[in-house]
Amino acid sequence: MKKEWNVTDNMGNVHKVQCKMGGFGGNKVIVDNDTYKLKSSNFFIMIIDYQINLPGAACNLVVVGNKIRLAVNGVFLDDGKPYEPVSNVPVWIWVLIAVSCIGGWFFSGLLGLCVGIVMSLFCVRFALEKKNGLAIAMFALSLVIELLLMFILTSLLY
Repeated sequence: MKKEWNVTDNMGNVHKVQCKMGGFGGNKVIVDNDTYKLKSSNFFIMIIDYQINLPGAACNLVVVGNKIRLAVNGVFLDDGKPYEPVSNVPVWIWVLIAVSCIGGWFFSGLLGLCVGIVMSLFCVRFALEKKNGLAIAMFALSLVIELLLMFILTSLLY
């Protein structure tokens, strides 16, 4: 995945900022032909908050999952919302994820575990966006799906 921006600093100079995710070269940001490697701060989902220092412009490259955004001087370019540093995932979200995945495994085996993992990705993403209600709703939805799978699988097998 590749995204590109042209950023104008306070002196009127235009800087080219590119973000390339994945591939053989790994994750990297290219600023005026200078390449910098990016590393996620989380093993479960791609989370990057990288500061780019340009003369006359403070830029922050924010990557959450597959969503890549650039903030210049405290404002995101894509939607005009103010920049907030990416926070860590709260501990209680990890507890919900563990319950969802382990419960899915015990309720309906490998299929339930897969449902738990997929729903956990959404749960983490919503928690990072500070939408805690949606994160809890995704957890509840994953448990409902896992219970339905359990009832369907047991009725087919017995």
